[in-house]
Amino acid sequence: MPVLTNKQTNEPISNQAVIGQETAQENGAMMVQLRDVKKNYDRDRVATSAEYRNALVNINLEVKKGEFVFITGPSGSGKSTLLKLLYGEEVPTSGEIVVDECNVTALRGNRLSLLRRRIGIVFQDYKLIPQRTVAENITVVLQVQGYTRKEIQRRLEPTLKLVGLLTKAACFPSQLSGGEQQRVSIARAIVSTPPLILADEPTGNLDPDNSWQIIQIFRKLNTFGATVIVTTHDEQLVRGCNHRVVQMLDGKIL
Repeated sequence: MPVLTNKQTNEPISNQAVIGQETAQENGAMMVQLRDVKKNYDRDRVATSAEYRNALVNINLEVKKGEFVFITGPSGSGKSTLLKLLYGEEVPTSGEIVVDECNVTALRGNRLSLLRRRIGIVFQDYKLIPQRTVAENITVVLQVQGYTRKEIQRRLEPTLKLVGLLTKAACFPSQLSGGEQQRVSIARAIVSTPPLILADEPTGNLDPDNSWQIIQIFRKLNTFGATVIVTTHDEQLVRGCNHRVVQMLDGKIL
């Protein structure tokens, strides 16, 4: 199994993070807390709404460090909005959001950027740069964060191995299948070893076999100690895993 390393301690993630995960779970340490969170979109932003749309209604949710959580529900149930609130792309109408002991609702500018560096985000539509190779798409995150060339190269190979793309490093996105492109997206999200991984419908465009392979990557990352939150409407996929499930409907947690 490939070994990822922690930037600060240089210890193998596969050893260090699992120990941290067990300790955090024993102590009940929280990675994510949402308290009475509401999110409304007014009619100027949502043309189909008569007045305003209640995207999220009185959301209370806690996720422990080291947990793997599925958030399920049909399209429009609020899953994506919830994730956007966690990494600060959206601002709640009311309520409090705490991520890794940081009050997201109070963060702005550089402080919000620093928090986002501790969050790996995987999108359904991949968001790859067409003119960049697989390796370049993955390492652009590290370049922006100021990693040295030596450190970037040290992290790249084990990350490529983890997602099964070592032989595709020089390929461009157009030369990859949908499943492979999603793996690049995952690699980009995890190459800096963030403690929290958010995946928004990561299997929405994939066939069942590729979907299962993608989920197995997330499960492996969870065994390394990462907290993983995955949104999906694929109930069959969720039933194949033994992880906590949070169900949403019409902006509410059931």
